[in-house]
Amino acid sequence: MYGVETFVHPEFQGSGVGGRLMQARADLVRRLNLRGIIAGSLIAGYGAVAEQMTAEQYVQAVVAGARFDPNLSKQLSKGFKVRNLIPQYTDDLRSLNWGVAILWENPDYQPPQPVKTADDILSVDFGAAPPDAGSVSAAGS
Repeated sequence: MYGVETFVHPEFQGSGVGGRLMQARADLVRRLNLRGIIAGSLIAGYGAVAEQMTAEQYVQAVVAGARFDPNLSKQLSKGFKVRNLIPQYTDDLRSLNWGVAILWENPDYQPPQPVKTADDILSVDFGAAPPDAGSVSAAGS
């Protein structure tokens, strides 16, 4: 499943709406047996420290738990992993336009079973006798 930014109206931030939206996505991925969720995430706190570190250093610090990002830290706590930086992700001064691609892998994912093809079915030798054909007796004999 692919997701883009999900924003919660400021009047409802901090009330658990964002967490419930993320949980609903994960529940849907599990129900549909999808491999996971790939999404974009704004690194909303980067602009405040950009003169001290690069975007890559900032993300590394957030991932390591040494720094809190108001957006990315929450997603990491839900099991998302950072895949890569995205320059010019959006027009947002808080992040200086930086974002990251994040991935959540469905722990319940079950790969589909291989489907038999016509070649698989046609390769069966219907003329061969079953292995124990001689030991089968007819009823009543």
